[in-house]
Amino acid sequence: MVEIQDVYASQQEALARLVLERIDRVDAPVPACPGWTVRAVVAHVVGLARDAVGGGLPVMDLLEQWRDDSVAGTRDAMTAAQVGLGADRSVEDLVAEWRELTVTMTPMLRGTVPFPEPAPFGLSAIFVTDLTIHDQDVRGALGATRATDGPGPSLALASYGFGVDYRIRQLGLPALAVHYDGKERVLGGGEPGAAVSSDRFELVRAFGGRRSRAQILAYEWSGDPGPYLPLIPAYGEREEPLYE
Repeated sequence: MVEIQDVYASQQEALARLVLERIDRVDAPVPACPGWTVRAVVAHVVGLARDAVGGGLPVMDLLEQWRDDSVAGTRDAMTAAQVGLGADRSVEDLVAEWRELTVTMTPMLRGTVPFPEPAPFGLSAIFVTDLTIHDQDVRGALGATRATDGPGPSLALASYGFGVDYRIRQLGLPALAVHYDGKERVLGGGEPGAAVSSDRFELVRAFGGRRSRAQILAYEWSGDPGPYLPLIPAYGEREEPLYE
């Protein structure tokens, strides 16, 4: 079994190498994250590690961000501050700090040392999920090869799927069956009221808010997709389509 801290370290090095190899494009816009550049994405992932290690994360129940505007606002203020702190720093400097922070964070990800409070539920999984989605964001911006395999996308799908399961259960909807790569995952309780099929890469991007409603509807569906469409994206629905 792959350890979660190893997954994070592998994802970190892959993203760090990519941005350092293409240092001349660090101010390229990232279509997956409107208003952000490659530098801003790096500043966010570094800032998230910095805040977690230093006990600087705000109090927020991320499971409720889909229906509680105050949670979403707290999340957005946190990420804006992280991006702002990195705006005038070189990517080389940010990557160097990130690598140092990861040494401290490794036992926290492993679970042998607790994260400083306040720490959101499932923080280790959140770290890998967030890094996985942003790694592809940057790859898309730079025209790099997709990262479709490995434990990072698998963990991200499970993590985002947990959130979709929670939202379905909270609304008392029938379950949603998710089919991908010859596998099935049932989100919610009871018999499925609908089913959606695509590959793992597409589902991770959809669950992570990187696909529009029209793009998600274009997947293979059975049953009525309507009740589930607003529940699939973790951070609210994306208006414009994103092609990668």
